[in-house]
Amino acid sequence: MQRFLTFWLTLLAAGWLTRAAVSAVLFERAGGGPAVLFQVFAVPLLQAAILAWATRPKARRTDGKD
Repeated sequence: MQRFLTFWLTLLAAGWLTRAAVSAVLFERAGGGPAVLFQVFAVPLLQAAILAWATRPKARRTDGKD
């Protein structure tokens, strides 16, 4: 769980800062509203879930056939 939270917080910060910088530089305005807020939190959440699943440690075999 700690690994997932680390991934999510890292992706959240990177995504939020990137979105703000691109909006400020290219569009000279900041978007807002519930849809933008949902995207800012949901996209990194899904990315973190996929990354945590893809990089999970392999399960050790316990059947004694190592």
